[in-house]
Amino acid sequence: MNGGQAFSAASKPTTSGPRNPWLRTRCALFFPILLAGASSFLACAGPPPRSALPALPLEEIRAVQVIAAAFASEGEPPIAGKSVELDTNKVLQIDVQAKEHKFAVAYLTQSERAALGNALPPRDPAMPDALQLVSGAGEHADVRVLVLYDYDYMYDDHLGGLHNASTVTAERKLERDVRDFLVRAHAEAWP
Repeated sequence: MNGGQAFSAASKPTTSGPRNPWLRTRCALFFPILLAGASSFLACAGPPPRSALPALPLEEIRAVQVIAAAFASEGEPPIAGKSVELDTNKVLQIDVQAKEHKFAVAYLTQSERAALGNALPPRDPAMPDALQLVSGAGEHADVRVLVLYDYDYMYDDHLGGLHNASTVTAERKLERDVRDFLVRAHAEAWP
């Protein structure tokens, strides 16, 4: 064998895999299926995907405690609220009111909002964080009530570590809103 023949023999293409065409077709069909199965198995091996936690409003009982604490911290002894009639002959249940003044706070849940219907004035969409005040009617005409909606005080930390708003954040926002209301009441010397 001379050097030229060795070179030409080495440069000939070699076939890899089975030489039988039927077997080669079966391998070509089986390999992608095997690869897809292995990749799906590896994809399932990791931790489950995380999803957003459902947000909940502060419970009314806890909200009333936070409101009463805000009253006390601003020097207003809080007392349990009474019912106040509105202009539409609907009754608004007050949660906390000042002992010696005629201003109060109502924390409205979904069921209370449904019962009041259109009795409350609509919120201004241009000012979503503005505090909403309503006045009573009849003998309660001089009572000023801060109306707070439970959906403004949402939290989602009841299930674990990933969350957008904690309970503490919702409580602090509620406390801040009540304090702002009380500062205004004092500054304007409400009865």
